[in-house]
This record gives sequence, structure tokens and C-alpha cells, in this order.
Amino acid sequence: MARDYYHILQVSRDADPEVIEKAYKVLARRYHPDTNTADPDKAHKRMLALNEAYATLRDPRARAAYDATLPPEPEARRGWDVFWDRGLVGLYLDWRRGG
Repeated sequence: MARDYYHILQVSRDADPEVIEKAYKVLARRYHPDTNTADPDKAHKRMLALNEAYATLRDPRARAAYDATLPPEPEARRGWDVFWDRGLVGLYLDWRRGG
């Protein structure tokens, strides 16, 4: 089974490009091997996964091709992911917008 790039970046499938970019930056800062010295090998693997996911999801054509390979998302999970995605990234974006 292919990797779930949305899960890697901790965003929902209908996330805006702005949310995807912010999630990538937050996670890249957290898991970068230079700042995560406790387990550099694990951090390196995590960064490779983050970079691969972000490279695919930031390009509209690559994202559309990737989305076409995904199975339909169950209704129950969709609601939970949307709630979860409004977590730190959503709060940050709301704060930045003044809302």
C-alpha cells in the first residue's frame, strides 16, 4: 500500500495549500535531524517522508494524480480528521487572519 501523504503531514484530504505548507514547516522544524539529535536516523527517515509528501501535495497536478490513486475516505474518519486538523495549524491560521 502506498504511503498516505495526508497522514504524514497530518492534514485532511481537502486541506488548502496554505494549510499543507504550514503543516510541513511545523513538522520539518520539529523533525529536522539537526534539531532532533536524540535519534538522528529516525529523524532523517521522517524528514525524507515529509519532503516526499510535501513535494507531491504542493504541486496541483501531482496532488490530483495522487488523489486519484486513493480509496474513498470513510465518512466517519473524514469528520474526525477535519476536527483534528483544526488543531494547532488551524488555530495558528485563524490567529494570523485575525479571526
